[in-house]
Amino acid sequence: MRVIQSCVLIVHLAAGVAHAQTFNDLQIQLGAYNLSDHGGERPVGVWRSAPVVIGKPTTSTFSLGNTCDAFAVSSDGSLFENATTAWNVEVTPIRVVRDAVTFRLRWVRLAPLRQQLDQVPLDSSKAFRIPNEDIELTLRPGESWPVDSVRVPSGATMIDGRTCRESASIRVSVDPYPSEELDRRLVVADLWLIERLSNGTETQRSQIPSVRGVPNRPLRFYFDSVVDGSVSLDIYGVLNARLESGAMAVSVETRSRWGDRGPQRSVQSEIQVKPGEIVEIRLPKLGEIAGPFANREFSIRIRARQLR
Repeated sequence: MRVIQSCVLIVHLAAGVAHAQTFNDLQIQLGAYNLSDHGGERPVGVWRSAPVVIGKPTTSTFSLGNTCDAFAVSSDGSLFENATTAWNVEVTPIRVVRDAVTFRLRWVRLAPLRQQLDQVPLDSSKAFRIPNEDIELTLRPGESWPVDSVRVPSGATMIDGRTCRESASIRVSVDPYPSEELDRRLVVADLWLIERLSNGTETQRSQIPSVRGVPNRPLRFYFDSVVDGSVSLDIYGVLNARLESGAMAVSVETRSRWGDRGPQRSVQSEIQVKPGEIVEIRLPKLGEIAGPFANREFSIRIRARQLR
């Protein structure tokens, strides 16, 4: 069994190392959104996925039709018939450190020719600006960034005839690949909560026989409460497994709370687990603010494997 010393407050155990040139378990997605009846953004269902290949640009053209949910996307610059607005968007991956993808995002928004002519000033002292941007972003799976939004024309309706809300937009996100609905792979992790006693012996406080899910997706775990007098300690968290050649890269965020308050500490750990191997993550002491648990020593043991 290997033992890993953990660090407090989102401190990784190892320095980030850039992986190879192509990343088959990650994708950069561009999606079309509009406002729901309750005011929040919701996806229209029009997506363009870009593979994470370092240095390789992917260009997409989004266009918005006469209704606020009439979006189309193409890779060859073709537009929706009677488009009212169009975007050319280019995404170029620059580097990947663990699961954090850094990429260059360039986009430009174009209106129909008639609308552009109406906006172009005859006074040459006033500059005519086409909305655009050229930025570098770093996103992790599940994170997104608003690319651009436009106000929909007054009186515009959805395909079903309902009145549109105020705007339509494009967002970029980093997500695992393939999507959860299409990923047939399955991983499982067994977890044990161990306490090292003052006399040097160990006792098992809780065991989770198996946490199952698809790779590259958060798997939540909850140990049984540890009780000392009238105070209870809860240790729980999120596990994420990424398949690698001959091993599994596992990130674990362990959270602790005691008494009747919310989470009071978060510890981030990065480990590699080989088939049949058990790895122990030693958690730092909670400190004086944890009352009866201040100097107690806990660790989490993990065994992870791919089922299919």
